[in-house]
Amino acid sequence: MTKFLFAVCFLLLVKTSHTQTADQWFESGFDKYEAMDYVGAVSDYSECINLAPDYPEAFYNRGLSYYFTKNYTSAVSDFNQVIKLKPGDAKSYYWKGFCLYEIGEYEESISAYTNALYYDPSYSEAFFERAYTKYSLARYADALEDLNKAITLNPNYIDAYYQRGLVNYDLKNFANAMTDFKKVVELDPSDADGWFQIGFIHNDNKEYDLAIEVYSKVIALEPTAGDAYYERGVAYYELYFDDKACEDWNKGAALGDELSKKQIESLCKQ
Repeated sequence: MTKFLFAVCFLLLVKTSHTQTADQWFESGFDKYEAMDYVGAVSDYSECINLAPDYPEAFYNRGLSYYFTKNYTSAVSDFNQVIKLKPGDAKSYYWKGFCLYEIGEYEESISAYTNALYYDPSYSEAFFERAYTKYSLARYADALEDLNKAITLNPNYIDAYYQRGLVNYDLKNFANAMTDFKKVVELDPSDADGWFQIGFIHNDNKEYDLAIEVYSKVIALEPTAGDAYYERGVAYYELYFDDKACEDWNKGAALGDELSKKQIESLCKQ
């Protein structure tokens, strides 16, 4: 079970006034963006920018549109232009960091988030994304510091608790990890990923009865979770319920879980 810890913050498209013709292109781009026609939005915002090259809102909105067409390099260029026209624009630094992450420029991404936080120290999403980037570089202690700040700013930040749970687990702070994942499901009892991680820690702790109970909950919430069948199968196997273990692994294998397939080959075909 994975949780792509990918927290897209508020997409605030700005409406403003400029020259009449540029505004018409801007409004058209805005409407197309809202309709998720991102290619069309890029085209219209480009027309707007051709007529009004000092229009930071058009560059910002085109940057967002480029992001959703996966043209991350062009998006970075647009957010840089916003920053040039509006120095200190924290949102543009944030999205620049987001796009740099997507193209694997992790250190530059961290720098962009740091600039966003310089201009807006209360930007909890920037703390979260900087932490996520640091986590990708295995800088767990640094990531933990940023996640603590994100949660201090937003005590109900589910994604931050989940990510902090992963960080604490990698730092071998298992009790803290469990506390974080329990907070996730306290805030959202239907969060299958949070429950999955709770079950994973129970299996690690050889608390197999508890793991079975939790993974059963995961499967009820997400019936196609092949990895949950695998983990519940492990718990059953450790409790000597071999038939139930193999039944779960067969279900996991049918859902494409590779570990379940390996268990069937080694333990269920004898």
